[in-house]
Amino acid sequence: MSDLEFETRLDRLFAEPPHFKDAELFARQVEARLERGWSLRRVMIGGAGLVAGLVGVGQMMGAGLFLQAAGSEVTAQTQAMSKAFGEVMNVGGALGALPVSPEVLWMTAALGVMAVGFAITRATQEF
Repeated sequence: MSDLEFETRLDRLFAEPPHFKDAELFARQVEARLERGWSLRRVMIGGAGLVAGLVGVGQMMGAGLFLQAAGSEVTAQTQAMSKAFGEVMNVGGALGALPVSPEVLWMTAALGVMAVGFAITRATQEF
């Protein structure tokens, strides 16, 4: 048979966590670790969005999308910038060899825009 008094006392002991002298210090250390990890995640997500946006713009420039939109009114500065950007993209030639469809490019650009939007939202919340 069970002893109800013992079970009640046992339930009460396990219902209340023990109080330690350094409980506040421990809580602050845990919060600091969580905040540090969250900051790193934000930086990593923002960096990934930035890289994705740059890859999307590079793919569009490599395909001549911006030059076709401008038509015959392309200035010498735009051509020089396109040439310089093309040289930079040639450095990552292995990435250019990947088969990428236009849907992937648009999705990459959309994710880049979303990352910038999230960064702006976060910056306005913190300041």
